[in-house]
Amino acid sequence: MGVSWTAEQQKVIDLRNRNILVSAAAGSGKTAVLVERIVKMITDKNHPVDIDHLLIVTFTNAAAAEMRERIGNAIEKALEEAPGDEHLLRQLTLIHNAQITTIDSFCLYVVRNHFHEIDLEPNFRIGDEGELKLLREDVLGKVLEENYEEPTEAFSNFVEGYASGRTDAALNDMILQLYEFSRSYPWPGKWLDSFVGTYKVENREQLDQAKWIKPLTENICFVLKDCKHLSEQALELTMQDDGPDMYEKAVRSDLEKYESLSELTSFCELSEALSNIKYDRLASSRGFEGDPDKLELVKNLREQAKDVVKKLCKQYFFCSPEMMIEQLERTEPMLEEVVRLTKQFAEEFAEAKRRKNLVDFHDVEHFALQILVDEETEKAKKTAEEFRDTFEEIMIDEYQDSNEVQETLLRSISREERGKNNIFMVGDVKQSIYRFRLARPELFMKKYDSYSLEESSTQRIDLHKNFRSREEVLSCTNDIFYKIMARSLGNVEYDAEAALYPGASYPATPVQENPTENSAGEKAAEDEKVSGKPINGFTPEILLADSNDELLEDTEFSDKKTLEAKMVAEKIRQLMKTQLVTDKATGALRPVRYSDIVILLRSLSGWADSLVEVLNENGIPAHTVSSTGYFSAVEVQTVLSMLRILDNPRQDIPLAAVLRSPMAGLSDEELAVLRLENGEVPFHEAVLELAEALYEESVDTRQKNHSTDADDSHEKADRSAKEKSNAEDSLEENGGLQTAAHNKLLDFYIKYQQLRQLVPDTPIHELIERILHETGYGHYVSAMPAGKRRMANLNMLLEKAAAYEKTSYKGLFHFVRYIDELQKYDVDFGEADTVGENEDVVRIMSIHKSKGLEFPVVFVCGMGKNFNKQDTRSKMVLHPELGIGLDYMDGKRRIKSPTIAKKAIAKQIDLENLGEELRVLYVALTRAKEKLILTGTLKDAPEKLEFFRQQAALYAHSCEKTDSEISEQSTEKMTDTTAIPYLTRESATGYLDWVLPAVLSYGEKYPVLVVEAAELVLQEVENQTEQNEGLIGRMEEIHQADLHLVEKLEQRFAQKYPYQTDILRKNKYSVSELKHRAMREKFEAEQEESVPAFLEEPVTPTIPLFIQKQGSVEQEAQNKAQDAGQDAESKAEQKIESNTANRGALRGTAVHRVMECYDFTSEKSVQEQMDAMEKEEKITADMRTLVKERIVADFVSSETGKRMALAQRMGALYREKPFVMGFTEEELENYGFGARSNTDTCENIHEKTDSDQEKEEQEKICHEEDLTLIQGIIDVFWIEDDGITVLDYKTDRVDTAQELIDRYATQLKLYADALERVFATRKLKVKEILIYSFRLEKLIVL
Repeated sequence: MGVSWTAEQQKVIDLRNRNILVSAAAGSGKTAVLVERIVKMITDKNHPVDIDHLLIVTFTNAAAAEMRERIGNAIEKALEEAPGDEHLLRQLTLIHNAQITTIDSFCLYVVRNHFHEIDLEPNFRIGDEGELKLLREDVLGKVLEENYEEPTEAFSNFVEGYASGRTDAALNDMILQLYEFSRSYPWPGKWLDSFVGTYKVENREQLDQAKWIKPLTENICFVLKDCKHLSEQALELTMQDDGPDMYEKAVRSDLEKYESLSELTSFCELSEALSNIKYDRLASSRGFEGDPDKLELVKNLREQAKDVVKKLCKQYFFCSPEMMIEQLERTEPMLEEVVRLTKQFAEEFAEAKRRKNLVDFHDVEHFALQILVDEETEKAKKTAEEFRDTFEEIMIDEYQDSNEVQETLLRSISREERGKNNIFMVGDVKQSIYRFRLARPELFMKKYDSYSLEESSTQRIDLHKNFRSREEVLSCTNDIFYKIMARSLGNVEYDAEAALYPGASYPATPVQENPTENSAGEKAAEDEKVSGKPINGFTPEILLADSNDELLEDTEFSDKKTLEAKMVAEKIRQLMKTQLVTDKATGALRPVRYSDIVILLRSLSGWADSLVEVLNENGIPAHTVSSTGYFSAVEVQTVLSMLRILDNPRQDIPLAAVLRSPMAGLSDEELAVLRLENGEVPFHEAVLELAEALYEESVDTRQKNHSTDADDSHEKADRSAKEKSNAEDSLEENGGLQTAAHNKLLDFYIKYQQLRQLVPDTPIHELIERILHETGYGHYVSAMPAGKRRMANLNMLLEKAAAYEKTSYKGLFHFVRYIDELQKYDVDFGEADTVGENEDVVRIMSIHKSKGLEFPVVFVCGMGKNFNKQDTRSKMVLHPELGIGLDYMDGKRRIKSPTIAKKAIAKQIDLENLGEELRVLYVALTRAKEKLILTGTLKDAPEKLEFFRQQAALYAHSCEKTDSEISEQSTEKMTDTTAIPYLTRESATGYLDWVLPAVLSYGEKYPVLVVEAAELVLQEVENQTEQNEGLIGRMEEIHQADLHLVEKLEQRFAQKYPYQTDILRKNKYSVSELKHRAMREKFEAEQEESVPAFLEEPVTPTIPLFIQKQGSVEQEAQNKAQDAGQDAESKAEQKIESNTANRGALRGTAVHRVMECYDFTSEKSVQEQMDAMEKEEKITADMRTLVKERIVADFVSSETGKRMALAQRMGALYREKPFVMGFTEEELENYGFGARSNTDTCENIHEKTDSDQEKEEQEKICHEEDLTLIQGIIDVFWIEDDGITVLDYKTDRVDTAQELIDRYATQLKLYADALERVFATRKLKVKEILIYSFRLEKLIVL
């Protein structure tokens, strides 16, 4: 049976050869219709279109994948009806490469294929968010530093006016905010320049004509009209029989004033009129015998209007127009300066990204735009014409969330300029909720207003029917939005054309014969009534908690979030007993499950955790996924603290955090004991000194025991037991606390030292794995509450570390700095999600996250929370059309005042934000399929509800009167769809300020319940009692457990894994790792006091910047005096050596790079070749200065250099060649890299086992012939007639050749072995192994 489409849907599917805008209401099946249109186009008998000739743009990758899957399924279904159809078979092949994609992916496709047109390197990569943020901060710091070095007057004034405190943070924020905002426009530079000069206003006429003043004037007129309406209501009350007629004169005078004010259309005229407004005094009410409530109501209405006018005067008419113009004139240079700085930053940031071959998603869009459109003429380029030839139609899903860049891009590849419209757009402007991502719903509305509903080349089709929700949910949504959404606020007139109409079929609600005997008992029956009137089980509800209830004081419910969460928990418990929903598979009603319920929040921050905690406490499984909070997770913080002290232990807070964590296991009291050991030095010094002393003492003790006892294993075990017994006796003798603290510190310090030795040559992700294993912290985290999620967080940290290793940054120091900088600049990640889609839990998510989804039961919570208006309170506000709003700042005189331009722009942003909040609310309400519940906390809820009811009744009466004057027709529908006053909507601070007046205007149609505090407290007591009874029952079950079963469980838990070494054993090493390990083992075996150079850690002294600068100046002068006779090359090297901590590593890298690029066959000199390398960017300027030309020339002219030149001419010279080889344990032992190179020796494993049998098994495992992969890079080798010669360049600071032989002989023999394996088929052997020391300037033969 085929799908039955509505007439409107069929139009969408069938119409061709035009631009079509589909305004698709929530749940109207727009995706299904879009898929059907695509399938019809590719299966058309007369004009079939290949799927790869359609460009289908979706909003997310998930939507693109779903679209591709749906189209593929539809094609397969068509093939079942027409098997063997060649066209359809081709579509199944083409669909995998079809452009069903997001706009970002399409732009990336354009750039990847046409990078050469904009001189972009082909190997660019998309930068990581954190990496790009750090680069932005670095570049911005450099830009400001450059301006500080040579400050202009404008820059100095800008800094004095807008910098706060002693930092540039405020300036940084302003520049970055303006930069990001400009990137949503096709030509950011032009957009910025367009606002320069907008503050140049010379007189009142120009002020009235300023583009940013007009929306403000319009808004003021709207507000004054509402004041007029309030006066009309008051006047009507005074004229009633029992009304306060003595107030009529004053109220009529007010009305006349508001009427004249509302007719003004000039800002300056309004300014003059409002500054001179005066009100008549109310006559005395003494002796009034009428209705006292009406008397008070008239007073309140009059005061309400007066307060509104007073607020307008304070906000916008705070000074004369002339003074406003003067402030604007003085602020214009500041505007020009912030634009200049932003453009300078944009240029330098773009250059920095080019140097690193990085791009971000904004870059990809703009690069694609450069490829497709000429910036000067804004006409399509040749490449765009090629795309026009390719794509028969461009389909854009979620069009309401497009921005100016995307609009320009897609129009450039459409055929509009050829007179052939071929753009298909589908969306719903009422669901445009991504303004914070700089989406422009105005683009949709512009077409919505201009496209025709009749046959046209630009046609609009409206889809009204909702195939998702029950009629009860749709009626409630319509009734609310009839009242609160209009053109004046929300940019959409919510009327009969915009309303939702039911299209889904649901089973009827069963009638309960005896509701008092249902599973919920009498309480459920009571809850099914509001004001004595029974309600349908699917009727939407509004639940309110009075946050000002006296009973809540000094209880856990005094917090609004906890109070609302408790109310929601009780409602869910009730729903689980009474609520029915429709089963998706059978279509019949069934009891609700937890997985049917979702809780939607405007923002998860601060609310989601409270909800999860309270719901879980009440036995309700709940889950949320946050986009933040990753770095604040305790397990992540602990591991990061461990990494920090591995990098640098001289840090109090990370050290204390690790010692207090399970990694060391010290208690608060034990930490205090350690601190008191030496209170005269910092904490880290006291702890490290104590740990080193304890370690030395333990080493001495072990040496004494070793000298007096044999290695008999039984005696070792006896001694170990005896030492343990002695330690326990010592604990008792010393009171225990100090000794326990010392023992724990010593155990941790031993592990810490072992881990710190791994830092130089271990990748960060492997180091983290070792930390988790060696300290046991990984197992501990797994056993914690929510252990699965916590381990997922740590696994995410491992992934981040592995990704970091692929960047240009290396080493633990840089990784720690990278993480610190991410936290500093608020780059966070959400905690790992471990809950599957089918788990029976209540899900908590943001409204934005829920877009496109549907749920049987929806709670919209936190509706009493105030809207976030922070973006209109900063020093700079931005609007895409009105421009940049700045405060007037006089840094010298310390004067700050908002300009009228800023106030006007801020007001427009505020109104547009309110429109966005309306659309967010619409999305939330339209997620529900069967049951919708709105919740919130409200201070003095009963009083507020009574006030809203009075306002609703008064306004309804006024509307009925107005409607009757206009028409003799029935006014019921007109009243229902008439929005509440603009003033009420415009002044809303939260969702309840909209929803309650709207809902209450329908009388008792929708239940609004105020949950009493006493009821919540009583329910909490009952829940605690029930939980305690359950706990007692479980304890009894434990005591009655089968002992035989308990014993079997204990045996299973006590079982040990027989292949422990396979867990600890690494399967892959680099040659450098093995070399360092071998050298370290040799050093430890010899017990030398001195530390080898490769183990030395660079120490950077903490010296104030001004001292460093002074010292560098003095040093430079001293160098000049001492080295006047030296050449420039030596001086440059000396300067780098004096300022670079790791100059040895840099020199080694530089020498290797030069030798890799050097052409031994060229006739050019060393200097010429190195100059060419630098010019071609094969080496950097710093590398160039580190390599002495003379020593390279000496090597090249040597006998070895000549041999290499001959080999290069023969094509037999190989440089920087990587290899990976497998070696058995025995082979590695021959090179000195045996079992000791792995994470644990067999001996260490034996000490951890309990029996001789286990030791034998481990011994056997240790000698299994498993291969270990060894990877390395050979500097250079060449093939001659009689064999292979291997050469390694060394720049180590040594005094004798023997030192290099001792260090590298084994490594080079391993290289030789690897080469002989590679060339085994040619039967080539390594005849010679050489080292060339650039330090000794000597060739060494092994």
